[in-house]
Amino acid sequence: MFDVQLRRGPGSIYRRLKSLQYLVGRDREAVRDFVGSSFATALPLRNRLRLFRRFVTTTNHVRAYHTQTEILTVADRILRLSGRADLTVVEAGCGKGASTAKLSLATKLAGGRLLVLDGRPVHFRAGAFAGTLASVQRTVARFGAIDVCEFHKGWFADTLPAVTRPLDVVLLDVDLVASTRTCVKFLYPRLRPGGVLFSQDGHLEATVALLRDARFWRDDVGVEPPAIRGLGTRKLLEIPAPA
Repeated sequence: MFDVQLRRGPGSIYRRLKSLQYLVGRDREAVRDFVGSSFATALPLRNRLRLFRRFVTTTNHVRAYHTQTEILTVADRILRLSGRADLTVVEAGCGKGASTAKLSLATKLAGGRLLVLDGRPVHFRAGAFAGTLASVQRTVARFGAIDVCEFHKGWFADTLPAVTRPLDVVLLDVDLVASTRTCVKFLYPRLRPGGVLFSQDGHLEATVALLRDARFWRDDVGVEPPAIRGLGTRKLLEIPAPA
């Protein structure tokens, strides 16, 4: 008998089959809710389905570190703010660009701008989490809407102080607790009413401990500790804008 090894990487048949398995299982409820959502501006069903198909295509071709449920949750919030003047979305930690491409599509539909901060992430092992900014830009050019993106390369501590505009939706996927500390300190106070900061690091004990620390919120961020949806129970955390 031949021992046939099925290729499992991006673009493979295996990847497409796994994607389909998740869509009809783990992510089914999120897909249904997204397709049936009412957004701030009219978005016909065919446009929602087209957007979702592009999400799936990106997943099938680019290594991603989020589920469709997670990225649809963020995209839903962006689209609910459609039409807001100077709508600004921030992604801190862009991996290999899969989430960046998807966020750019939702941001374009909502009429906003996407600020992409790479943070020069640490390579935990070769090729695991981080991609070069150039590769992220190529991914967005192929699968997303690069015309709404602004790319900022450099350590978060160096690039974030220059982000002074009001923000509406922020997504952190930064892995290191020190990076979470820096990003929350600079970005959370800039959220406008109705905005939200998401973190995809809710599965990391150090991040959970930081976000539970009232002294961090009061001393570093300068606000009272907010209610954090999902803290200690799930990977994607949701922190509403300061009251």
